[in-house]
Amino acid sequence: MLQRFAVIATSLTLGLSAGAYAAEDHTMSVLEFRNAIISAMQSEYEGELCVKRLSDDSFRAGPKEDDCEYYAYLDSAYAAYQEAPVQGADMIGQTATDYVRLMTAGIDETNFEERLVVQLRPTSYMADSDKEEDPLEELVARGFAGDMVAVLMLDSAETLAAVSAGQLAEHGLSEDRAFQLAVDNTRARMGEVHVDEYRKIDFMSSANGLISGQVWLPETCNAQSRDAVYFVYDRNGIMAVNLDNVLGISNLIAVANGLVVQGESLTSSVIRCKSGQWTQLWPSQSAENLTLSPNLPG
Repeated sequence: MLQRFAVIATSLTLGLSAGAYAAEDHTMSVLEFRNAIISAMQSEYEGELCVKRLSDDSFRAGPKEDDCEYYAYLDSAYAAYQEAPVQGADMIGQTATDYVRLMTAGIDETNFEERLVVQLRPTSYMADSDKEEDPLEELVARGFAGDMVAVLMLDSAETLAAVSAGQLAEHGLSEDRAFQLAVDNTRARMGEVHVDEYRKIDFMSSANGLISGQVWLPETCNAQSRDAVYFVYDRNGIMAVNLDNVLGISNLIAVANGLVVQGESLTSSVIRCKSGQWTQLWPSQSAENLTLSPNLPG
């Protein structure tokens, strides 16, 4: 899955061979798998790619040396490889080809209004956008709760692209209207939601990788919704516990703390919905910063 976001990064080169990895008689680690894909992309692309490592199973890349505007996440591709490692060379080659094609062609904006969704991201996600001198280049997002913002994105089967103010203007949409459209679209494009219970915590993901948007939807936290605690630990992974489940909440905070300390979590705050209001539960913070309304303009 590629996600587009306008950022700048330095170019890195890797002297790695996808063929060499595939020829080895052991299953590649996720790090080797990632590096092999990057190497195959660099071999296929005629120019000099911008590449920046993010984690063992992700990286940023772009079609220009100084422009790494695409995020590549390999968890699903690596899981498929583990199921059939003998097909590793073909998988690496196809993934690299797809990524280069997507970066070269750019983001498809057909059916723009029908594809607008919202995803929760940490406030740090907006850091590069906030530096843009042209307001039209700034990404469209609204404050949510904890360390999160609700980012307007354009969804497709292959990409998830953050939307800029300029794109809204080109399609004749106001920010308010775009977020209104995103409510129904996020519901419709969510796909099947998978729930696994462990240590009294519900671990949730969605078939289409949009689960963080479910936390943002208005029905998740209103006067009629359940009181619950949530932690967005991955772009397609959230933890949820009912507010009356004291042991579950304790377990959730312990898991969240471990992930945050290790730098392995997408966000770094546990949020709580109580009586239709979002507040930050952990880490604790001053009362005046607790309540945020994600559904109001601005």
